[in-house]
Amino acid sequence: MHSMRPVTLRNGLVLIVIAALLPIGTLSIVQALSTLNYSRTLIGNRLVTSALATAARERDPLVISKQVLLTLSKDPQVVSGKAGCSAALKAALGNLAAFPNLARSDAMGRVQCSILPFDPTISFAKEAWWQRGIKAQGFTVSAPVYGQISKRRILVGMQPIRAEDGTNDGAVTVAIDASWLERSMNASELGADAAVAIVDKQGIVVLTSENRHLPQFNVTYGDAKVADATALDGVAWMYAVAPLYDHELFVVYAEPTEHLMATAVKQVRISLLLPIAALLIACLAIWLGTTRLVLRWLESLRTLASQFAKGDFAGNAEKYERAPRELGLLSADLHSMARAIETRDLELQAALNAKTALTHDIHHRVKNNLQIVSSLLNLQAGKISDPAAREALNQTRARIGGLAQIHRLLYEESHDSDHGNVNIASLLNALCVQLRALHRGQGNVHLICEAASQTVPINNAVPLTLLAVEAVTNAYRHGYPSGQTGKIVVQFDVVDEQATLSVSDDGSGFDATQKTASMGGQLMEAFAQQLGGVLSVISAPGNGTVIKLAYPLLHEQVDTEFTSGA
Repeated sequence: MHSMRPVTLRNGLVLIVIAALLPIGTLSIVQALSTLNYSRTLIGNRLVTSALATAARERDPLVISKQVLLTLSKDPQVVSGKAGCSAALKAALGNLAAFPNLARSDAMGRVQCSILPFDPTISFAKEAWWQRGIKAQGFTVSAPVYGQISKRRILVGMQPIRAEDGTNDGAVTVAIDASWLERSMNASELGADAAVAIVDKQGIVVLTSENRHLPQFNVTYGDAKVADATALDGVAWMYAVAPLYDHELFVVYAEPTEHLMATAVKQVRISLLLPIAALLIACLAIWLGTTRLVLRWLESLRTLASQFAKGDFAGNAEKYERAPRELGLLSADLHSMARAIETRDLELQAALNAKTALTHDIHHRVKNNLQIVSSLLNLQAGKISDPAAREALNQTRARIGGLAQIHRLLYEESHDSDHGNVNIASLLNALCVQLRALHRGQGNVHLICEAASQTVPINNAVPLTLLAVEAVTNAYRHGYPSGQTGKIVVQFDVVDEQATLSVSDDGSGFDATQKTASMGGQLMEAFAQQLGGVLSVISAPGNGTVIKLAYPLLHEQVDTEFTSGA
């Protein structure tokens, strides 16, 4: 699982301030929303009251119409539709300006009598309000239509008349002046931006004196509830709906939302902006304060620590006298620590120099002693006439020479010798030079060395060197009898942390399937086991020999340079 990235000091302090102010900010938001809801409730109550009052006022002409028509529907003169009908209609209406006309129509919708003069051919049978009203059981009111007799925009109130047998016998109708209703709505005590309209059950405005675009209203809120709607011009409205008559017509009282909620929204904005402003000011103060009082000094201390880490312990203690007290004390501690480290480093360096000099001297002495032993063996070999004994001494001399080369490299290459490491390419090249000299009597056999530049620890270099000596001397001794020419190749390579040392020749070879108990073979097996590797011998009569050692290379550093020597 990935660990979380640590926050900076500045960000951490900002988060603390945010956490501290969060409850206050939350309370401010809750209070602001509560204030907004309360303001909306108060505004809604006012809209509902205004809608109900307007509906009650506009309902009066409809109530009067209903009573008048109910009375006339039972008047014999009106029911007969003959002589005295028009006079009865006029007498019933009086001088009410809201009603320009009353009329009696027969079952086919033809006008029989009217207060105003009319064309006898007029028939209401095809009018939607007539078809709906004639089927009704009582009084109905239409949406605004153009009056064929009154010649103006009217609402038609209609009361059907039934014969004694219950059949349709026409109706008596009243024209309600739409302009009078509009003037009545305008005369109401409206708000500055208020709009009053009469809508049908689909919420479509059928009567209003407004010139502004009004939205389509939802009359399902007809129980004097508050709702919102948006007009085609994008203006949002809050409105209340009150039933006007029989769930067919409704009064809507509306005002623009922006005007209604302006004060409440302003208060909410202030309530929200104050904690935000306080938070921003606090964060800015923390940002500037931490930069001036802490972060610039911490960055300076970080640079100072980096300077100390690189071994430069000069410092500048006077610079931090102006820093805050706590950071000044930290600076003093860092300078004291730097002085202590500098003193200790000087002591350690002196001890290391002494140890290095001693190590170099030891390697130098061991190399010289091994060379003396090799020289003594060489002198002794020159005095021995037995070829087998001389060969054994030369073999021992080669082994000692290889070990001397290791100590020479440890002495000469000071960097790797401090860590007990030897460059295998340098070692094998020097070893090949030494083995050529040892077998200079076989100049017809060429010894070639190819090795990748690779440092190995001394405990790996010793068995590698001795194994190479055994393999090369065996190739010289057994691979090229009677002055035969040929080539011996010593190779060392590293692939994927796997090291491989191979010694191959193109000599006479031997039957590798026949196990022998030679000392050289036993030594090479022992060296392979010491390295934790696997030794393989591939040979056949007439096809040369390949001796290969593969072992895991652990914790060494591989150099990509490739060197060769011949």
